[in-house]
Amino acid sequence: MKFTMKARLLVALCAGAMAAPAAFADGQQRELSAAAKRYKQYFKEAANEFNVPVELLESIAYAETRWISHVPKGMAKKAGEPAIEIEPDPHHGMPPTYGIMGLRNDTYFGTSLTQGAALIRVSPDVVITDPRSNIRAAAALLSQYGARKTKDFPIEQWESAVARFSGIPQPEVAQIYTYEILTAIRQGREGGDFKIGQRHVEMEKVYGKDKLRKLSARRITIETGVPDPKISAPDFIDPPASTK
Repeated sequence: MKFTMKARLLVALCAGAMAAPAAFADGQQRELSAAAKRYKQYFKEAANEFNVPVELLESIAYAETRWISHVPKGMAKKAGEPAIEIEPDPHHGMPPTYGIMGLRNDTYFGTSLTQGAALIRVSPDVVITDPRSNIRAAAALLSQYGARKTKDFPIEQWESAVARFSGIPQPEVAQIYTYEILTAIRQGREGGDFKIGQRHVEMEKVYGKDKLRKLSARRITIETGVPDPKISAPDFIDPPASTK
């Protein structure tokens, strides 16, 4: 089970990263959809309420859902909100995610859905179907995981909170997740349905020079089925030493 779930998790992480073309902050103005404009406001409100960086909320939502709520098939969606209906087993063995923030409620990734709902004192069903509540629940969890950090702290100091939020039990795999989140913030992402505010992130401070080289390599392989999976980048080649 652990081996199978790890393999499926890696496929899902790669699929999430490839689900839409990367949109970099390039100075061009793009008109956001009406829903995206609402969500920008919701992210800002939740960031202020729970004192977490708004860019983290935006980037997690981008990585998880591209800012489109995931609502189980048959459950009433909030009127006027775009949503994707999900099947009970939408990813062939990967547990489903809920709402715009991709909250979880399973035995492998954890129960961020019910925990977040409890923190903001609403029912899990509301957190699933109402994007504002979903964002608030995620912000409340990040605040709790941040161990008294505030939105004024350097963004890289939130990496461990993001890793915990992911629910991914393998630290090496969770680092791939946090790398994608922080990279989206460092580079910026923008399209008609989403916009992540660009902010400086000291990536080397988070991961160290050697690990960052591996994480940023074009192809990453991870050893699975072992207690301490190793990450490697077989396509990475060091530049030749200077002969001068």
